[in-house]
Amino acid sequence: MRVAIVLRKKYGRRAAEQIARKFEVVTFRLPDELPEIIDEPEEIELPDYIFDADIILSYALHPDVNYEIIRRAEGTRVKYVILPGGAKSGSRMQLKELGETHGVRVVWEDVCCATPLIDDEEIGEFFREFGMPEFEIVVEDGVIKDVIVKRAAICGSTYFVAEKLKGMRVDEAPSKAGYFTQIYPCFASRGIDGKIHRAAHIHKRQVERAIGERQEK
Repeated sequence: MRVAIVLRKKYGRRAAEQIARKFEVVTFRLPDELPEIIDEPEEIELPDYIFDADIILSYALHPDVNYEIIRRAEGTRVKYVILPGGAKSGSRMQLKELGETHGVRVVWEDVCCATPLIDDEEIGEFFREFGMPEFEIVVEDGVIKDVIVKRAAICGSTYFVAEKLKGMRVDEAPSKAGYFTQIYPCFASRGIDGKIHRAAHIHKRQVERAIGERQEK
């Protein structure tokens, strides 16, 4: 399976490193600075090789670029276009409708660790490896002895959280999982209403779930 990742500014590099551990990855970097509105999106430079992939993961964070990626994906190898970044990537409804028009499935998320498990016969393997995190936790005498990442956020935060939880008391782990998610260099928005809080809550909840299914030695 091949995944094409569209990079821009500081976004996408960490995802490329994580995904390359499991699948073939190709990348293309957009200019850091783009006009707020691109009047002629058909002139955007997008190399043909990114459309010779099963999935395009776009960190363009620009609606016009993402619309053009979806439009050009019609009739190519591309089956999914994944758009982290929430509203910066464009309107969820419009992007999904555009995908339907051009025969491409669009996955739009405000944080990458919210990507659902998608059952797809052809490329379901990708979504079994990456998306909403899943853990397996081994506990001994109330202390976490091991944390196995079964499914990881594409940014790498899940592996960071897993390492930090080892040796911690099990009752402290969920809240600490949320904390460690927030100190990881995730690019989710910060502040009171920042999406980093959603990412933290997702990891906290998933650790709670794993503890409920934990293995006692």
